[in-house]
Amino acid sequence: MPKVVREDIDALNSVITVTIEKEDYEPDFKKELNKLKDRGAIKGFRKGKTPIPFLKKMYGKSLLTEIVTDKLYKELNELVNSRELTYMGQPIPVQDQKPVNFDYNSEQPYSFQFELGKAPEFDIKGVDKNTMYDYYKVEVPDEKVEQQLTTARKQLGDQVETTGPIAEDDMVYFNAVELDGDAPKADGWKTTFSVLVNRLAAGATKDEIKSKQKGDKVRFNVFELEEGTSREFVKKYLLNFTQADIDEGTETNDWYEGTIEKVTNRGLAELTQEFYDKVFGPGEITNLEDAKARIALSLGNSQQGQADSLLYRELRNRLIDLNRDIMPLPNDFIKRWLRVSQEKKAEALINDYDNFADDMRWTLIKSKLSNEYGIEVTEEEITQMAYNKVAGYFGGYADPKYLEPIVKRMLEDPESLNGLAGDVQADKLFYKMKENIGLKEISISEEDLKAKYDAVIEEEEAKSKLKQGALAADEEE
Repeated sequence: MPKVVREDIDALNSVITVTIEKEDYEPDFKKELNKLKDRGAIKGFRKGKTPIPFLKKMYGKSLLTEIVTDKLYKELNELVNSRELTYMGQPIPVQDQKPVNFDYNSEQPYSFQFELGKAPEFDIKGVDKNTMYDYYKVEVPDEKVEQQLTTARKQLGDQVETTGPIAEDDMVYFNAVELDGDAPKADGWKTTFSVLVNRLAAGATKDEIKSKQKGDKVRFNVFELEEGTSREFVKKYLLNFTQADIDEGTETNDWYEGTIEKVTNRGLAELTQEFYDKVFGPGEITNLEDAKARIALSLGNSQQGQADSLLYRELRNRLIDLNRDIMPLPNDFIKRWLRVSQEKKAEALINDYDNFADDMRWTLIKSKLSNEYGIEVTEEEITQMAYNKVAGYFGGYADPKYLEPIVKRMLEDPESLNGLAGDVQADKLFYKMKENIGLKEISISEEDLKAKYDAVIEEEEAKSKLKQGALAADEEE
């Protein structure tokens, strides 16, 4: 078995010596030579009869190089991935490492030396109830609560006919006939349908309809009447084509004249226990005061995603600042590792080294906290995260049958799967940190919270663009 010796230069830097003896590589070397011998024929020799010395001469050096190198990097990977110590970056050959001459006729051992940067040992400051962090809580105006309550009452209210001016939340019922020019078409298509005013496409037709009342006539392009509807939708739901009509390719002119048969509006549902049970759940709310309090809480919580995002950024920046002095890094090693591993991007990263080092510190802090909190990610949580992300693409809701194939592809892609697992872990870590710190709640309006959030995002995007520009410039050079 290869011999691995670690020599600690100081608390943050080590040199690893890996020695691979003859008995470590020779069995595999002979095994691979015999495979070559049995596998195929070489010109001048019968299949399976090629002499081993001849195979050594042809393939020995490359074969030995591959076997020893594989064993070397297996040892290095096991070392770096062990839980004994946390290392920064990856091992890099020492600067005075001499080239290795792989000699298949020799029985010599092969020794390699690598530099390793070690992560600092530290106890995290700033994750306790005595360390206070600003946490914004959205103030919900009374009028917004009343508006939400009214909306709920309208949704559960009965449709009642109205004779007043047509409003945005009214339903207008039309009896419409197909036009041929300015006159009803002989034997033209006739239909009845209803539309919500707030679903009408903005423009002259909507304005005209809102100026009318029961019994008035309006001319309109039926295929452009509602916002965002397809021609097929209009045929089926406004013109009332049967499936047979659609299959046969039945068409009509675009323009119709509609008579307003009636206008309805949902009345307000009574504030009864039945209403409270339907809106808030059986027995959850029993009076108007509690109903308004629940609505205010729900409206406030709906904005807390931005507040959590701001808290996360403050946590990151404060924890790095509080712990920077107790988290020294092997800076010389890291810079050399960047030059070896990143090449084209190295100089841009080194020029921005303070921020790069803080990113590494944040990674170490998150890793340490995840271990201390015992955070684990389950398959079910990853799957749920995938569904949540895909549903977000559809505005927060979509039929599961449409989501499933997309989610399946995400879970089958290793890169996507790792990203989802990272997102789950980050979420769980954030909420665990949130439980363990002091929160100084600050009341704020929805508009001011959004302005703060937008300003932070804009600043981060600007920094990201500068960084990407510097990296791109380095690559071009």
